[in-house]
This record gives sequence, C-alpha cells and structure tokens, in this order.
Amino acid sequence: MPHAILFVIVWALTLTGAAAEDVSVLVSSVAGARAHDPAVGTGYVVLPAPHADLNVNWNATTQTFSGGFRTDSDSIGGGAFVQFGPEDAIAYLPATGQRQRTNSASQYDFQGALGDTYWVFPSSPTASNNAYTLYLGLTAYGVADDGTFTDNRIRWTVHAVENLTTPAANAFYGYSVSSGTVNMQLTTDPAYPAAQMTLLANGHTHLNLLFKAAGLYRVTLRVRGTLAATGQEVSSLVPVYFGVEEWQIPATTMSYENWRMAEFTDQQAADALVSGPGADPDGDGFTNLQEFAFGGDPLVPDADLIRPRLERAGNSWILTVRQRTNASDLTITPQAAASLLNNWSADLLTPQAQPRKVALGIDEFAYLLNGDLTGQAFLRVQTQLATP
Repeated sequence: MPHAILFVIVWALTLTGAAAEDVSVLVSSVAGARAHDPAVGTGYVVLPAPHADLNVNWNATTQTFSGGFRTDSDSIGGGAFVQFGPEDAIAYLPATGQRQRTNSASQYDFQGALGDTYWVFPSSPTASNNAYTLYLGLTAYGVADDGTFTDNRIRWTVHAVENLTTPAANAFYGYSVSSGTVNMQLTTDPAYPAAQMTLLANGHTHLNLLFKAAGLYRVTLRVRGTLAATGQEVSSLVPVYFGVEEWQIPATTMSYENWRMAEFTDQQAADALVSGPGADPDGDGFTNLQEFAFGGDPLVPDADLIRPRLERAGNSWILTVRQRTNASDLTITPQAAASLLNNWSADLLTPQAQPRKVALGIDEFAYLLNGDLTGQAFLRVQTQLATP
C-alpha cells in the first residue's frame, strides 16, 4: 500500500523559490595557487578564497543544525563572507596537497605504510599556503554563545564517509598534533572509537583533514548539542563535499535501502519497527518513507522543516513540496481533489517556475492549484516505494 499524507487548505505560508545556481569549487587564492585550479565544466564555477570554514548554524525554531562551507571573502561577493548550503560548494584539494608518510611512530599508522601517499588540508596557514591548498577551519559561527547549550558546547562526529568516485577508498581523518602527540578527532576508523570534536558555540578551530585517495568525497557529520534548559540532546546530519583532485559531484541514485543503511545503526537497520518504511522512530508524525521522500532526518523530529507548505496566490493557492529527485525506487505525486469523495488527481496541480535546490538530491517544487477548484479543495502528497 502507498504511504500518503493528507493536507487540507486551512493556512497560507510564505514561499521562497529560486533557480538552482552553479556549484562553487573553492580554491586557494594565495599567490601561485591559481595555476592549480581545476578546469571545471558546466554547472560549476571556481571560487578563489584565502580562507574558508566548515560552518555550523543552529535554528532554534526547528531545533536543528545545518551547515556548509563559509568563505571569509571571495572574488565575486566584494569581500563579504558567503555561507553556502551543503550541496552548493566543494572544497578542492589539488595534487599539490599530496604528502608521503615519513614518521615511523605507530601513532601515524593511519597515514599508511612508510612512503605511502596521502592528501591533506593542513591545519596551519603557512603549510596550506606553501602547498597551494585552501586553508580550512571548522566553526560554529551560526550557534550563539548565549547558554542555549550545556557548557556552550556542541559535539561533532563523523556519521559517514563516501568516496563517490572510488567507493572502496573512503578513509578520512581529522586530527591535530600537539607536542608531538596525535589527537584524532574526526574519523569513522574503528581504531578510534572515541573520535569526537568539541567546539564552543560561536567557536573556531583547525584540524589537519587527511584523505588517503583521490576522489570526490561526501563527509556527513553528526552535530550534537545538549539543551541547557531541558537536558535534551538534539542532533542533525551535516553533509559536506571535498574534491581531492576531483571537482564534480557524480550523478548518483539513492534507494530506500541505501538510505536506511546510511541513516540508522546496524542494529536499528535490522529492526523493521525502527527503520521500516512505515515506522516513525522520532515520533514527529512522518514515517521513514516520508522522511526519505522529503529529505528529513528519521531520528530527529523535523516535521516543520519537511512538511509541504501552502501560500495564497491571488485567487488560488501554491503548494510547495520538498521532493527527493535522486531516488531509484520512489514515486512522489502531489494530488488535489474538490472533496474527499472525489478522485484524487495530479492534473489539478501545475508545476511553477524552477525547483529550488535544498540539498543534494532534494529539490523544492511549487505547484499552482487549478483555478476551477472553488470553495474548498483538498491536497495530499502520495509517496510510494516500488515493489521489489
């Protein structure tokens, strides 16, 4: 049976929409670095910057974190910082970022065997500039230091690392070195089960970010905080892209099964009552199938973020729906009817303008309700998985 949500027209909300823009490939702007810029193709633009941060923001209304790269300045914005969505920018690491392991101490075994090549965004500006690599920071400038979170701190861990170019080569490490000692803070390597980075709200830090193969990486971070007022832990997934000698996000499709394995632990994924299409483990009223279809987080209540919205448009209405566009086994059908006794029809809704990109594989679509529907109308969004 298809899973569907029913919406009755009883409210109007503001709709924002814009055509999708080029993905920015962030590169270093120091002298000599531009000679190592990638020759990007259609849909991408090279954006030089002296420094960029992987920045996290907090939305108190939805109680969710979001994030993406944030430049201090750029060649387009006249010197003002620019905050990018997670799918709108790639931090590019050219071949000049290659290094070889030279330290034989066992704490450096994550770099491979002696002489093995790895790629790194260095944690110091001097090392970054010398290697013509982008100088990257990790920040929480979008999280106010107002006591919202216990000890004014948030915690970062790595949820998943994907090399979208070479799937088997997906090693990633974020670490610092102090007095000759390696402090591993971000990785999925089981050799470092306690890896975690703690950052002050509105804080800023730097780590060495190491990759052991070339490719286009999607690193998904889990950002957590404990609300000081209630003791409740809130968390969100924040994906970001790193291009190690690669600059283009490859076209990929996502099945419900792939999504389930990425979003849940192995134990949760094996329990249909937690990760099955009809389950609602976060209790926000949206099933896992609907979270998959609308780009939600199945383990964090985010109904206000993914719920379809309505706006009055003259004498008619516009329905705005977040929809997964890269699914291999999903059908999403916005429908309308004059009454609950009538047949539902997709023909009563007409797509408007260009979809607005929300995240990789998630676009926001606007539909104009047919003007022949007067008095009252009913709307729903039907989501259905293909039968295996």
